[in-house]
This record gives sequence, C-alpha cells and structure tokens, in this order.
Amino acid sequence: MNKKKIIYSILREIERGENILKFSDLDLSLIEFRDLIDQIQDDDLIKGASLPKSGQKNPTRMVLLNKAEITLKGSNYLEQNSAFAETYPGLNDLKLWLRL
Repeated sequence: MNKKKIIYSILREIERGENILKFSDLDLSLIEFRDLIDQIQDDDLIKGASLPKSGQKNPTRMVLLNKAEITLKGSNYLEQNSAFAETYPGLNDLKLWLRL
C-alpha cells in the first residue's frame, strides 16, 4: 500500500472530524496502525492522539483518535498532496482507493 495515501487518509478524516478512523478501515493491523499514528504524531502532523498501554511491558492495545487534531504541518501535508483530493473516496471505498 501507498504510505503517503494512508497518511493522507488519516489526516483527511481527522480534519473532517466526522468519522473516527480505525485500523481495519485502512486494512492495517493494530500494531501497524499504532506505529503509524505514533510516527504521524512525532512528525507533528497531528496532536492529541492517545496510545494508552495496558502495562509497562505490554504494547498499546488501542489507538484513540477522538481528541486528535490536525496541526498546521498536517494541513500543509494535505495541501502538498492535494492531487489525492481529486480521487479520495472517504471511508466507504477507502481500502480499494489505497490499493490503486
């Protein structure tokens, strides 16, 4: 899958604020989704995502995006990849769009 498209999708859905994106929407495992959200947040594209751990040695078992917000840098990412906007389908056909 195209990582730029996945990041675009995450940022777009957070910006819209209509739907909470899940790892299954992107055809990713929870671990892949967690790592990507962690990276996006570390890169300052979003803020407010929560990756709670169930213990010191246990990996994150959930990703909470309900309080996530897109940052200025995230908005710039969307603008720089605006070509995706022409074909972006929203959540309904997202898995198919990511494969193209």
